[in-house]
Amino acid sequence: MHNFQEVKKFFITAKEDTPLRRLLEEHLPAGYNENVEAVITSGGVWKDKKRIFEPDFTIRAQETVKVHISTFQGKIYTLNEKDIVFENQDLMVVYKPPDLNVHGVPSTFYYNLTYAVNRYLEQKDIPFVSTPVTRLDRPVEGLVIFPKNKSSERRLFRLVKVRRIKKWYMAALERQRDCGGADNPDYLRIRDRVSNNGNRTCVDENGKDADSLFIKFQTLEAADIYSVFIFTGRRHQIRFHASHYITPIIGDWFYGSSHRMGSDEVALVCRGYNIPFQEKNLRIRLPQHYLDRFYEKIKKEI
Repeated sequence: MHNFQEVKKFFITAKEDTPLRRLLEEHLPAGYNENVEAVITSGGVWKDKKRIFEPDFTIRAQETVKVHISTFQGKIYTLNEKDIVFENQDLMVVYKPPDLNVHGVPSTFYYNLTYAVNRYLEQKDIPFVSTPVTRLDRPVEGLVIFPKNKSSERRLFRLVKVRRIKKWYMAALERQRDCGGADNPDYLRIRDRVSNNGNRTCVDENGKDADSLFIKFQTLEAADIYSVFIFTGRRHQIRFHASHYITPIIGDWFYGSSHRMGSDEVALVCRGYNIPFQEKNLRIRLPQHYLDRFYEKIKKEI
């Protein structure tokens, strides 16, 4: 089957009224029509900007459907309660593994962290559909914040908007010495303006302010480990700043890394938050066993 990061898209127009299942079986290319039921019931088929989940739904003559196919169709992501790092009556902070989306994507409605969290809340009889107030790129692992009621959701989103929630990341960068260059800097504050050109972030004088701080705290054989603090939240901010001003994050082939980690993973982890909430400063940190596993993967790669 095909890599999740290489989602395939197909447009199919019905010549006559046809059940969706049969339409896909007959018109998808060989190799992509073997698991049509899973493609449909996962939410991978769209018509008029809406998902169609029913295999027997009739597609009328001259109507067109858009089909997204990925490896995780037919699967449901389930939250392991051991991955709930913090929880009280108002919010929960959950570990997201790499190669998992925070939100649903066009190819699957069920294989993502938000679906798993809301299924957990439903099982706990908590009548609230949660939306994460922080997000991580699919290849990045670490902590994500979810509210558990409407009042907390409003307060948390307000804190994000005024940049009161402080985020701490850890990143493993390739060493410049291995590429014939000088050592990576011990400390670097980066302030520039960026925009997103397609999917890739780049410097843009007319873009939005981006502000990051990199502090080196450990050197391995072929990697420098940095604490990274961001003061703005632009798309791919840390990944771009590392690659453009220092060296690429290990595994981040999208921004020039010569290494590959797993199926789709970069050596970047959201390690902690400071959340000023209800007259308390919640200091939430990723437990050590996740960091141990992070180091093991880096050492294996390099």
